[in-house]
Amino acid sequence: MTADGFDGFLLQNPENIGYFTGLFLEDIFGIVTSREIILFTHPLIYQEALFYLSGNLPLRKSFELWNKQSVISGLKKVGLEPELPAGHFVRLKEAFPAASFELSLLPLQIRSVKDAAEITLIRKAGRITGNAFRQARKMLKPGAKEEELALLIQRCLEKSKAGSAFPVIAASGERTFFPHAIPTTNRISNRDWVTVDFGAKYSGYCSDLTRVFFPGKKDKKATEILRILSAAKKAAEKKAGPGVSAKDVDAAGRNVLKKKNLDQYFIHSIGHGVGLSVHEEPTLSPRSPDILKPGMVITLEPAVYIPGWGGMRVEDTYLVTKTGLENLTA
Repeated sequence: MTADGFDGFLLQNPENIGYFTGLFLEDIFGIVTSREIILFTHPLIYQEALFYLSGNLPLRKSFELWNKQSVISGLKKVGLEPELPAGHFVRLKEAFPAASFELSLLPLQIRSVKDAAEITLIRKAGRITGNAFRQARKMLKPGAKEEELALLIQRCLEKSKAGSAFPVIAASGERTFFPHAIPTTNRISNRDWVTVDFGAKYSGYCSDLTRVFFPGKKDKKATEILRILSAAKKAAEKKAGPGVSAKDVDAAGRNVLKKKNLDQYFIHSIGHGVGLSVHEEPTLSPRSPDILKPGMVITLEPAVYIPGWGGMRVEDTYLVTKTGLENLTA
């Protein structure tokens, strides 16, 4: 923290609070300094927070955070999470005019490199995710509704004692054009392709996977595009590794699409970090400043979304190792 010029950092994001303290509850603030971590909680959940809190971390009621005599009054430069509500920022400026406040991704950057315990949990989440897809695919009946497929995947996750990292995406035919399609009552035709995107959340840690499959007849154009997307993902996999620029990984996959005149239909970055959140640091985009490091967990997900036709996306979750990548959802 000192290297970034901060002598204190205010946390509010529940995942950041949980990462640094082990307390995963809403309505918690945390002040981190070089000497200590002090937690502040709403009076309504004070006793509950005490019950779950481990160790000897100080826990105070939230109104004490804004007290002019609070720990913030002794800090000169305080880091803030980008998602801090504007109202809280204004309140901090009014309560502590002598302190300077600056938005920072520092907590997310710290979280971006996983330790051995975190990797074990994400690896388990990845196995559950891959197995859930294979089970659901076998159990899918002809003519099933998109929402039935999503529910089937959800049940497969629950059987493995996992939750969903995010609401299951399931779409068929032209509805695959929507990257985050909400499952509907549309029935899956044996003439369509199906896209599913989901991930297990196991002991707080996430994974992410997208698969495209054909319930019946394979469309020639769809099959060719799926082949190109797989080649783009393979190129990104080959490029990725420790010390590699995240934007170069994006470029490796994007260039495969460009050679086939499909890059104009690729509307998002090729990947993102995964951990306590399904989207976190690093970002693998054309403008990303991030450099991959061993211990980072990322996705690779080249895609196309063609108006009037539909979309396709292929995605896996990977661990950056000392020598390359390990696929955690294969």
